[in-house]
Amino acid sequence: MKVQVTSGGGRAITSPATGGATVLSDTDAVTLLTASDYRKSFTVSNQGTTKLYVKLGESASSSSWHYVLPGGGASDDGNGGTVSIDNYVGVVSVASASTGRVSFVEFG
Repeated sequence: MKVQVTSGGGRAITSPATGGATVLSDTDAVTLLTASDYRKSFTVSNQGTTKLYVKLGESASSSSWHYVLPGGGASDDGNGGTVSIDNYVGVVSVASASTGRVSFVEFG
């Protein structure tokens, strides 16, 4: 997938997008994205039914997080919380209140 952004003088910038889905087991933190100087933005969506803790850094937990995304009514129903972040190039980690599911996309 290519993303095209145009600005000012009509100069086009194209960049690849990467992403996927991850199943979280129990409350263990998962590194969702490693640090990347080429990252322009990313989006994280909670596809599970329990809270999803998102941290801009390592080792997300229920006591160490930057964003809490609510769960949906059923797994993969598209009603869970979503956060989009621009201009952050560091590690992103997530943890769930119990077994959960998260999807993400990264634009570079």
